[in-house]
Amino acid sequence: MGRRIKPYEILYHASMMTLDIMERIVTEDEQIALKSFLRNAISVLKDTIDNAGDKPIIGYHFAFPGDLLQCFDATLVCFEVVPYLMASLLPNGAEYFYDKITAFGHPFHSCTSQKGIMGMLLDGLVDIDLAICPTGPCDNTIASYQFFSNQMKIPVFIADFPHYKNDRAYDYVRDELMRQIDEIGKLIGQEPDYDRLRKALQYSREAHEYLADINDMRKAKPCPIESIVNPLITGATTLMPGRPEKVQFFKEVRDLMKKRVKNHEGRIGDEKFRSFWPNISQFYDMGFYEWMDRELGMSQLVDVFTYYFFDPIQDPLHDSVESIFQQIAKEAMNYPMTHQAQSFIETMVDDTLWGAKEFQADCAIMTGHLGCKQIASAIQIIREVLRDQLDIPMLTIEVDIGDKRFNSIDAVKYEIAEFAKTLL
Repeated sequence: MGRRIKPYEILYHASMMTLDIMERIVTEDEQIALKSFLRNAISVLKDTIDNAGDKPIIGYHFAFPGDLLQCFDATLVCFEVVPYLMASLLPNGAEYFYDKITAFGHPFHSCTSQKGIMGMLLDGLVDIDLAICPTGPCDNTIASYQFFSNQMKIPVFIADFPHYKNDRAYDYVRDELMRQIDEIGKLIGQEPDYDRLRKALQYSREAHEYLADINDMRKAKPCPIESIVNPLITGATTLMPGRPEKVQFFKEVRDLMKKRVKNHEGRIGDEKFRSFWPNISQFYDMGFYEWMDRELGMSQLVDVFTYYFFDPIQDPLHDSVESIFQQIAKEAMNYPMTHQAQSFIETMVDDTLWGAKEFQADCAIMTGHLGCKQIASAIQIIREVLRDQLDIPMLTIEVDIGDKRFNSIDAVKYEIAEFAKTLL
């Protein structure tokens, strides 16, 4: 079994340093959500590093239900969270590793969410014993997983997800997940521990309930939480599945918002505009969100990753194993981004219309991420639907959400500022 896990060590030290700086220079009542995220991320990263030496290391795609893998006594590494956390915490992010895999011959226009870990594997910084990936939400990411199996000779398990979302599809995915867990257990020589899984799912349920409260309170005017909470929620969702740290982070954000709503307080900075983001947030400049809140006066209400279109497991401590897998199948098929991009485009259009109306948005901002080719094909449709049905404008910003070199943050700020000045 492999043992190196340098990327998590890098992230651990970067998180420790960032939190130390913040606690020294940022006042106690500012950036509370970011401090909470860092404290809980540090706990997860340290635990992962400490346990990597004597356990199998399982790499998983962000769209695979990571809490399901808690049924094994293993070290879990989400491939996609690594480069984007680096982009958030380090001056040059994971750019060296993007360039490494591009020089190797991988297409430059593929998604950086996989390219980072691919470059790290070429540099020998991490050992992965096996990887698991669903066939969604996009062909771009799934195609990159061939590198792990063909070039790096890592066993890759593929969980097949159909395009339709109905009872037949959920039954199919349930059987796929049960088969994958059985095969993984045989490879690593472990029987799935369903008591461990039940405990992890109980944490996931608690976190889900807190997030529901968070999103309900984000409908208030002015929005009672800073815009930076969106990429932080994305990070917690992918880094901390089935863990108490995710519960703690969501609870602390919920409690902060509850206090502000009770006192009729908004986030820091006056709210002039409310923006809904149909796609994912950018990660390569966290100061951008402070700029949005303080200088532009624009709240980022919700993005594609910060609203769950699935129900939590009903009773993880007592439901049967088959019932648990059935519910996880529904969760996996309706996971952030999978829900919108795995099926036909009507789902993303409907979600955008619903979200913009539900959160009383004045506008929408679409990140045209380099890797999100299926979403790029729908941009004009979504723009027209928002205009025709809700009479709100949408701006598209072309970015690579994990690589600042594609479109500088200054250019992005200029586009959004001009958008606010001319159309809002």
